[in-house]
Amino acid sequence: MVKKGHATVKVYEVKNRKTTNYTVAYISATGRQRRTFADLDLAKREAGIIAQNLADGDMEALKLTGREKQIYVEAERAIAATGLPLHSVAHEFARAFDVLGGANIVEAARYFKKHVDADLPQVTAREAVDKFYAAKEAEGMSAMYLKDIRGMLGDFAEHFQCPLSSIQTDDLRQYLNAKRVSLVTKANRRRMLVVLLNFARDNGWLRPNEKTAAEALGTYKVKPREPEIHTPAEVRRLLNAAAPDFLPYLALISFGGVRREELHKGLSWAAINFDRGTITVPAAIAKTGRKRKIVMAENLREWLSPYRVKSGPIFNIDPRKRIAKVVKASGVKWKRNALRHSFGSYRMEQTKNEGQVALEMGNSPKVVKDHYFEIVDEQAARDYWNIKPLPRDDRKIVAMH
Repeated sequence: MVKKGHATVKVYEVKNRKTTNYTVAYISATGRQRRTFADLDLAKREAGIIAQNLADGDMEALKLTGREKQIYVEAERAIAATGLPLHSVAHEFARAFDVLGGANIVEAARYFKKHVDADLPQVTAREAVDKFYAAKEAEGMSAMYLKDIRGMLGDFAEHFQCPLSSIQTDDLRQYLNAKRVSLVTKANRRRMLVVLLNFARDNGWLRPNEKTAAEALGTYKVKPREPEIHTPAEVRRLLNAAAPDFLPYLALISFGGVRREELHKGLSWAAINFDRGTITVPAAIAKTGRKRKIVMAENLREWLSPYRVKSGPIFNIDPRKRIAKVVKASGVKWKRNALRHSFGSYRMEQTKNEGQVALEMGNSPKVVKDHYFEIVDEQAARDYWNIKPLPRDDRKIVAMH
């Protein structure tokens, strides 16, 4: 800690996996500030400069005369026992006043002390992300999900080199809004932060029975777009161009509505009952956390029939290289999540029943009706559900056993 007059600047150590950084933290006229340095001496030198600049501001304040000076001196005496600078107390009071809507701050503090456990462990954002990553890796989450943790949450940990419990909703809002990315990407980052902070709360690093800073942030309102889908001819070309070990991935999404994330998490061949013609997506890997059963369409049963003796995960590796190969071989442009959107659109036209399609896809009836109602015509739906394997493909797949 560096102190100049009434100005105080803190320097604390933040350890990552392989490196140690030093954060300089202080309160300026615009609020809480942080700067990070790789060298301790450099951090201390910068802290000294900042403290001196803040102290110079105190000297300007002492030039006040009359009643203003008396108020200043009384305020300094009132907060002397806290050890905090006056401007820091003023900022914190203003934030508390705003949160409480002008309510009695002293009563709020008394209630907080009585009902809330403030003795939280000082787990840094980096430590929380590392522990979250290790937990998800141990759970067997897909390589793509773990990559999202490293990317999205790694950036978050790099930005917030401080205790996790000190991060407020406004801090997250400023952090996300500063990102020059689409609303969809911001929404995805916010969802990942919600999962991380819920994990932290479950581990006792944040206050129980209270919204986390990410939950309180609210959702980003993304204007819904008409889903991109593939034509029956495009889906046929993709399937016929796929390697035998990649074909089930495409078929299950196209004709079963299975989410790609569910395949990445390890949906196994044991989930497919070929005799009954059903697929059971376990709650542990379903996006909604609820088990669901899918009745296999006749053409899906034909596509998967040669694989009925297989066991283990259906497809749990990064599919991007396989996608690139099948796109090149088929000449079909890949559209993100278009296979599942195709299932929803053609299935909705086939059944005219959003409730049934919602159960199969693991969505709400409203989402299904809003996104997939009257997207394709009846003839296109008939063509789609008549996409079946060619004899040569059967022989090629059987040869893999």
